Amino acid sequence: MKTLVLVFHPNISESRVNKALGAAAESLAGNITVRYMYDIYPDFNIDVATEQAALLGADRIVLQYPMY
Repeated sequence: MKTLVLVFHPNISESRVNKALGAAAESLAGNITVRYMYDIYPDFNIDVATEQAALLGADRIVLQYPMY
């Protein structure tokens, strides 16, 4: 099964929990793709077709975001 992890954090380098969770997901063996959305789209100009393709290609989708 393919897993897509979408990480939403405006300052991932300063995050403790979200940075650790993203790194842990990246270190797992298998079909896991981790996408740091703020790094990919710092100007918020999202490539909708690319993101739709990523979502459609996944069997599982994980949305990871900060909780304040």
